[in-house]
Amino acid sequence: MRSLRLALGAVRERSGASGAELYVKVGNTRRIEIDPWTTPALTDPADLQAQVSVLDERGWALRAGGASRALFLADSGPLPRPNGWSRLNRHSLRPGTLRLPAPSSEMTSRTAPSPAAGGGEHPPADEETAGLTFLHEVLRRLGERAPEARLIRGRLDSGASAAVLASTTGVTGRTARSLATVELDFAASRDGRHGHCRLYRAASNLHLLSADSIASEIAERLTMATAPAPPFLPAGEVVVSPALGCNLLALLAPLLRGRDGWRRLRQLGAGSPLGPPRLQIVDDGGLDAGWMSAAVDDEGVPTRAVALVRDGEPGEPLLSWEDDGWSGFAAAGCRRRSGWRALPELCHSHLYIAGGSEPAESIRTGIVHGCYLVDRAHDGRCLATFEPSTNGGPGRLDEGRFEVEAIGQVVRRGAVLGEAPKVRLTGSVRQLLQGIRAIGDDLRFLPAPGAVGAPTLLLTGLQVEAVG
Repeated sequence: MRSLRLALGAVRERSGASGAELYVKVGNTRRIEIDPWTTPALTDPADLQAQVSVLDERGWALRAGGASRALFLADSGPLPRPNGWSRLNRHSLRPGTLRLPAPSSEMTSRTAPSPAAGGGEHPPADEETAGLTFLHEVLRRLGERAPEARLIRGRLDSGASAAVLASTTGVTGRTARSLATVELDFAASRDGRHGHCRLYRAASNLHLLSADSIASEIAERLTMATAPAPPFLPAGEVVVSPALGCNLLALLAPLLRGRDGWRRLRQLGAGSPLGPPRLQIVDDGGLDAGWMSAAVDDEGVPTRAVALVRDGEPGEPLLSWEDDGWSGFAAAGCRRRSGWRALPELCHSHLYIAGGSEPAESIRTGIVHGCYLVDRAHDGRCLATFEPSTNGGPGRLDEGRFEVEAIGQVVRRGAVLGEAPKVRLTGSVRQLLQGIRAIGDDLRFLPAPGAVGAPTLLLTGLQVEAVG
């Protein structure tokens, strides 16, 4: 931290900037990419054909300036020494503005949780062996369930990073994260019908990923994707799994940020509840065991939980430090950098629909006559559109519509009548939220990017139609 402060002093002296901020990040990721083969059923991990690479990340970013002039610089490698800022001079600042958070504001006095603990230190050889063993186990278990499955693409990333930040306003921050992600694409053919499945899962370390669960999910999705289309789709109840619920919530994520997000939520309600009284939508940058969890955001501002929707009504907006106090609401640490070369942006970290008390299994088996949608279709559409307003401004939220193509099952009184290889779920944003009738107890997070979470949901009032 002392070297950052010395560098900040040198930057201000050379450039004449009234304020400056330095961000330094170090990390490494071990990547294992599997070469496709004819069958996933292997007996020896040594037979696994894979390419292993290590990606090192070491870089810094500088923001400097004042009320009328500013600059942004970023480079790889170690931070320059205090006398190494020869590129800067009084002409380095360009027209623009720069404001930085200050530690004296009320929002930075809150207690923030500690960063998520990493998975521990392991020798590189052990990490590589653990990764290959995990992938082999996924393929072996999948081979037992679906021997016709064929690998298209497989990649496992496992790594850790640490960052430190300091600014001339006195704000400092440290973050440390570890993350493991697995991306698997499979194809299968049954009775002349072809189907695909793509799975993307994440955890704070490799040991928290379950090879058996992932293999089971892939087999289930391939079974649905290669099934004949049902003769009809019943209207009425639609139960969506946590995986599809995460996709639906991710569509709404851009509409739940900042001042505009608050206005949209209030407009959506228009005097009526947004959803049932048990509906809670939260963003929490310091969520326990969350893989994005950190005590502070990427501008050094403490994170906290923000209830965007509370008891089915608009809660509070997700505001950055610049909007602290707007309409009486407090800010939260919600500025994220997509990489060390990127500027901080207002962004969710762990956005989720809080789990309810009803067992997810009872929601699924309680379908009288409807559909259980398991996941987004491999190549399916997943989007939200909003009608333009008459005055050229942003479209009204209540005019917005969403469309998701998914795979699932047709269910009647708990019995599966048939698979649905591809269906289209559509409706308005208002119908989506107000149509929630039950919330399961199986909250789960998926990368989307960041972390988006949802439990099993029972929805009504939406349209379902077969595709293809």
